[in-house]
Amino acid sequence: MQLTVDPESAEITDQHVHEVEEAALTSSLCPQQIAKMFSLLPTVTPLRLDTLTTRAGASSGLWLVVLLPLACSPGFYATFMQCTPSPRLLSLLAIQAGVSGVHLYQQMCLSGKKQTTGGNQEYSSSFMLRFVTHPFTPSLVTAGVICILTEIHPVIAVFCTSLCAWILYGSTQWLFRTFPGNFSLGEGAVVGQTVALTVTCSLHNLGVHLMQTSKLSQTLEINVFIQIAVLVLTLHVFVIHKVAALRTPRMFLPSLCISGVLGAALSSLILRKWVPLWLLDVMSSSSIRMSLLMWWGGLALLSVLITVLARRKSSLATTVLRKVYHLVIVLVFTPGLLLDPAITHLAAAAAMMLLCLLEFVRIEGLEPVSSIISTAFATFLDEKDGGVLILSHIYLLAGVACPLWLNPCTFEDIKGTSSLPASVLPLLAGVLSVGIGDTAASIGGTYLGRRKWAGTRKTVEGSICGIIAQMVVVGGLTLFNLVDVTWAIWGRLLVSTSLVAIVEALTDQVDNIVLPLLLYTSLMDL
Repeated sequence: MQLTVDPESAEITDQHVHEVEEAALTSSLCPQQIAKMFSLLPTVTPLRLDTLTTRAGASSGLWLVVLLPLACSPGFYATFMQCTPSPRLLSLLAIQAGVSGVHLYQQMCLSGKKQTTGGNQEYSSSFMLRFVTHPFTPSLVTAGVICILTEIHPVIAVFCTSLCAWILYGSTQWLFRTFPGNFSLGEGAVVGQTVALTVTCSLHNLGVHLMQTSKLSQTLEINVFIQIAVLVLTLHVFVIHKVAALRTPRMFLPSLCISGVLGAALSSLILRKWVPLWLLDVMSSSSIRMSLLMWWGGLALLSVLITVLARRKSSLATTVLRKVYHLVIVLVFTPGLLLDPAITHLAAAAAMMLLCLLEFVRIEGLEPVSSIISTAFATFLDEKDGGVLILSHIYLLAGVACPLWLNPCTFEDIKGTSSLPASVLPLLAGVLSVGIGDTAASIGGTYLGRRKWAGTRKTVEGSICGIIAQMVVVGGLTLFNLVDVTWAIWGRLLVSTSLVAIVEALTDQVDNIVLPLLLYTSLMDL
């Protein structure tokens, strides 16, 4: 059969040909064949929102799904194109993680199953619609974009995107199933995205470094060491969670030692250095680092004393005690970020893994450590610790440190492409928003608050105090020539801190995570 085309109606004819081809494809595939094709693809069971137990008193918070993708977007900025390794993989995977959340929270996961209506079997949608809305379609699309925008091999791209989607779906469902009442929908999404992106990017980066023969800079060595530690700790917790025999005081410590030896051996293999000696060299390589370590050690002792005092002085308000910890973490991170971001990155990652491990010990009831931890943190519980987990201290550390972990360039790249003071301000987003702004808003609202924001207990005066406090702190850093702020940056900082203050006043989500991500997103290209 010969197809003739009328030149005067070529556009209409092309459209008709496209429709005919699509109809032919659809007609050539019977419903049983379509179902068989989709049965070969991985499927995901969407969360049953009607039976899901979320954190009491909190809204769904689904808008939190976009926070991490936005915070990871610098990988597309021309400013960061020269960074090594390229941050584009993280940016693309973060977008995929944000899109993939739709299949969990909006129950759009179509896996080729048939519906029964009046005794007749009918298929819910067309082949094309079922493909577009399949839970692993975002990973396939992302893999194609990764191949176009980066030099990553297609097989590796498909592996990374599929692994990221699988971990995202599995970890998010596991969180809501195992710890009901601890998360809103948005908070669970952020935690699931964090786990998926961390594990996937760590595995990819370690594979890249294994194939390289060139010597790594010390900052890259620190990044590799952290990624290995994260993977080993994740594997350790996963195995203990699955094997009940290891969840005993007698078996836990030996298994932890085995994991430590495994991590040290793997790190030594990849870094081509004996890790204990390497760590000693990293920590003692400069007088600034030695001073920071002693300063942090003193603040750790101060935190222990505060905890002991809080247990004895029951008359102290819980809110006041929590804000004291906010000030302590400001004293921890501010000198570290200004003087040596690399060692601060390592210390923050180590502290986060330690806190997560201690929380795991607490919820598994491994005595005698479990009861000690529970008693110590009972004083600092608030309305957002409604489930089994106690997460306030973990959220606080993660919020202040997340700009370090999301920074698209190594710290050598920052120093090499621009002056250090101009680039440090985004790293201070967590310190400013949570350590300074949130604390000042709480104190100012307590003593000066008169007008309340609609529907909340927060006051307008408290929010204004938070904005002023952040601007004053940045002004002090500028006065001592620790950061360089132009008039344009001042304007953006004022708008950004005002927006963050409004969100802090109106949101019922965990502000220790929300506020740093918002402020970092608005400042990350400075």
